[in-house]
Amino acid sequence: MGRILYHLVAPLDVVVGPDEPARRQAFLARHAASGTEVEVRTPAQGRESIEGAWDAVTVGPYLVDGICRAEADGFDAAIIGCFSDPAIDAAKEAVSIPVVGAGAAAIHLALQLGDRIGIVSPGPGDPGRSRAMMRAMGQETHFAAARGMGLSVSDLARAEEDALDRIETTARDCVAEGADVLLLGCMSMAFLDPTPALTERLGVPVVNPVVAALKTAEMMIAHRLTQSRARWPRADAKPVLHTAALHR
Repeated sequence: MGRILYHLVAPLDVVVGPDEPARRQAFLARHAASGTEVEVRTPAQGRESIEGAWDAVTVGPYLVDGICRAEADGFDAAIIGCFSDPAIDAAKEAVSIPVVGAGAAAIHLALQLGDRIGIVSPGPGDPGRSRAMMRAMGQETHFAAARGMGLSVSDLARAEEDALDRIETTARDCVAEGADVLLLGCMSMAFLDPTPALTERLGVPVVNPVVAALKTAEMMIAHRLTQSRARWPRADAKPVLHTAALHR
């Protein structure tokens, strides 16, 4: 099928432990189609997690650099491993291989399974980010609710003992507000693989964004498709300039 890079957005080997990237790579390998090779890489630099726009901007240059290296290394597609899809537009401008945002992949899949999307987020709440993301995709009319679990992304990455119970409780709140399909709004949550049990318990489809992104990347490779240059013109690399004031 092809080689796919799954690019983490935080140095999880430091945040969680040196075995965490390999654990996530094993999860992806279990869900990959025959003939698909998936490799997980970490950014050269980044914050502990992505929990807001400032975090996303900070890691952006390292994500794009990593995806450019993946193209040079012969990968056929790249996935940005964060529900908020940081630096997705820049990455699509920078490379010719398809770049998949896990959040967008999950939302597009959910819209084939239901009409009203509920998003389970980490943290104490969801200050409009999920609705804003769906608005930017032209899908705000399908937004039902977003509810936070009260755990940090780092807590989820470390698999807090009660994380699965909290995911289910928060998911039920979204269903109570009218959601007929649910999304896991965090990759660390998704790598806990709660979706089969949640779908059975809640009676509505639950989309795992990690698997949605992987299958989207495989589909793009199979169809030999990549991002439109009419929408994302190829950007030429430019030198980074430094103000003279820094050298005085």
